Amino acid sequence: MVAGDRAVGQAWFGVAALASGAFSVVFVEAARVANWNVEHPVPVPGDDSPGGGNMGAVFAVPLFALLAIVCLLFPLLWGITAIRRRRGRPVQELVVTSTVLQGVALLLALPVASSLPFGWLGATALTAAVLLALGIALEPLWSRHRAATAP
Repeated sequence: MVAGDRAVGQAWFGVAALASGAFSVVFVEAARVANWNVEHPVPVPGDDSPGGGNMGAVFAVPLFALLAIVCLLFPLLWGITAIRRRRGRPVQELVVTSTVLQGVALLLALPVASSLPFGWLGATALTAAVLLALGIALEPLWSRHRAATAP
């Protein structure tokens, strides 16, 4: 076992898995809102094109649905991490991978979440999930630093 690998409690991996589910929830909600916009078009005066101003929503529905499915990878990775750690295997690579993937997804999910109704709630949940993952990933580094600077 790698030094500092056991520093994070087992429960934190479960919390990280639950928190990372916020990504899928945000994209499901975005797909639902975009689908409502497709089913209830707002006519734009003078726009005779088929679909009119709703074509962006038509393209967004399958994109958001696909992203919601892809973001299910985050809770899966955290679950695999928890199982590997319970068996005594090193998990730092999985933790770093999960954190980096969530950080990259945050770049896309944060603007989507802020455009939704009650967007502050989704944005806060996404930010909390990434900060929690970052804290878990950086904890071994902090514990080594504390040990090195301890009197």
